[in-house]
Amino acid sequence: MSNAYIRLAFQGRNHWWLYVLGTFSSLFCFIVGSAVTMGLLFAYISVDGNPNTQVLSPDAAVGGQLPIAGVSPTVIYVVANLAFLFFFAGIWSTLKLFHERPFRTLITPATRVSWRRIGQGFSVFFLLKVLEILVAYLLAPEDFSLNFRPGEFFIFLPIVAVLTPLQTTTEELFFRGYLLQGIGSRLGKWMAVILPSLLFMLLHISNPEVTTQDSWVGVASLVMYYFMIGAFLAWLTIKEKSLELALGVHAANNMATFLLVTSSNSVIPSPAVFMVGEMEATFSLVLFTAIWLWLFSLIVFRLLRRPQV
Repeated sequence: MSNAYIRLAFQGRNHWWLYVLGTFSSLFCFIVGSAVTMGLLFAYISVDGNPNTQVLSPDAAVGGQLPIAGVSPTVIYVVANLAFLFFFAGIWSTLKLFHERPFRTLITPATRVSWRRIGQGFSVFFLLKVLEILVAYLLAPEDFSLNFRPGEFFIFLPIVAVLTPLQTTTEELFFRGYLLQGIGSRLGKWMAVILPSLLFMLLHISNPEVTTQDSWVGVASLVMYYFMIGAFLAWLTIKEKSLELALGVHAANNMATFLLVTSSNSVIPSPAVFMVGEMEATFSLVLFTAIWLWLFSLIVFRLLRRPQV
């Protein structure tokens, strides 16, 4: 195996059954964390005393959507993201206890992490997401309605700045770190791109953005978008031989979405600047595969050289 990032898997115990055990133990920690944070949310509801707060029927909780009406989107956002603390702890424990190798080896083969490279990935992709939203608005302004509420938005902003990187970093450490290295060290780099991306897609297709679509085209575009963004992040990681660009890109993608555009069928609503009636990805998928993927790669690999650390 010639890729320096994938070779990091050999620094510790690399038996295949340890990766199976580590995958399930990490996901189990996430499930436990989700149960704990949901319990906190229901405890909040029980003392809230707001007559507009309703716990909807299980059928209304489509695809894992938090079954709460009348609760602030900020509260729902915080509760949903706190579960990633448990997921992060599960990944850290798995690497330390099962594989006995440094946690840094999930990120880079260098002696230290390049925060500048993470920032480059974040800045370039965030700008591309802003341009995507701008183009979508210019093409169909009737799909957008102003949702900006300054008081709520500026409370939400620092929360997003802290919790979204927690969520995206944890997902990257698991999918493009732990799984990519484990699979790549045994099955090669292309399987390391495809298999974690399929799992990433499968874990997202129960989201209400997918399950509430009115047409198969909407469903297919979202499912394919989840796979493509996962595969792109995996490809970036292998080409860069580190996880740093992927960490920045994923954080930029989610932060731009939470801050700029929300929808009625979002798995986690947010007090974003704009509201659209329904989240779908046909336009994003076409723009991403036709332009953004290539433009981002040109900028970060040709114009912005990897800084020396």
